[in-house]
Amino acid sequence: MSASNIKVIVNTLSAIAAIVAAILWYKASVVVVRPLEERDQDGMTTLQLTINHKSTGDIDPFLTNIEQSKWSKWASIAASIAALLQAVGLLIPETT
Repeated sequence: MSASNIKVIVNTLSAIAAIVAAILWYKASVVVVRPLEERDQDGMTTLQLTINHKSTGDIDPFLTNIEQSKWSKWASIAASIAALLQAVGLLIPETT
């Protein structure tokens, strides 16, 4: 396999990783967690902080933040892979 073929493969994998990162970061920006509807034995709900958003309804801001962080973590891993592959691609010499 020639250096130019390897460079094409590395650059293609870098582009795929960048697209995956973009999708994951979009998901991180739109994920919401609804408030828990748990009740105790007396039928009472626990005290919760919720935010009523006009497009998503009631959300739990703390659980939403935790879920967004999880998605963002995976996006940053994909972006790191894309950057690493791009750097490797730049190190592969051009052949004529």
